[in-house]
Amino acid sequence: MTRKVACYFRCSTLDQNISNQMIELRDYCSKMEWEITKEYTDEGLSGTLSRSKRPAFNEMIKDAYRKKFDAVVCFDISRLGRSMKELILFLSDMKDRDVGIVSVRQGFDTSTSMGEIMFQFVGILSSWEREMIRERTLAGLERARREGKTLGRRKVTNDTMTAKIIELRSAKKSIRAIASEVGVSIGTVSKTLKVA
Repeated sequence: MTRKVACYFRCSTLDQNISNQMIELRDYCSKMEWEITKEYTDEGLSGTLSRSKRPAFNEMIKDAYRKKFDAVVCFDISRLGRSMKELILFLSDMKDRDVGIVSVRQGFDTSTSMGEIMFQFVGILSSWEREMIRERTLAGLERARREGKTLGRRKVTNDTMTAKIIELRSAKKSIRAIASEVGVSIGTVSKTLKVA
């Protein structure tokens, strides 16, 4: 009997186009002679978002409950969850419903005992990697603060521009006219006037 599978695609705003994942997963399923019953896509969404903010992921879970497929095929384990805890909950939920998880990149299938062990191991490594990146980022920000570096966006206006904005507003010029004359956005003019 042909295995019925669902393909889940997710790419964040930082990722490349989602079509690369689609090509690879479709090819993989074709080689395995699996029938893709449905494809679920959350495009431009971070994995750090909770389930409630990933509509296709939620729909896929509901369809798994309705036994519409035997396995979920994803490009990479990181596509499925934001933390080890969430991955394990998802795996457990799917296991209770006899739905396997297949990760093409890591090369495992949780419908096998070895695949389930691999899934958990890769999930631990992914979680550890995210934590290391977070720690390095925070350490870098702290070092920059100690060195007196200014963090965040650079100021668009200088003292001369601020004085000109205030002067023009006193002369009853509109915010749009001031923005045009000074060469900044309407938002910058509004912020400058609020602070002044």
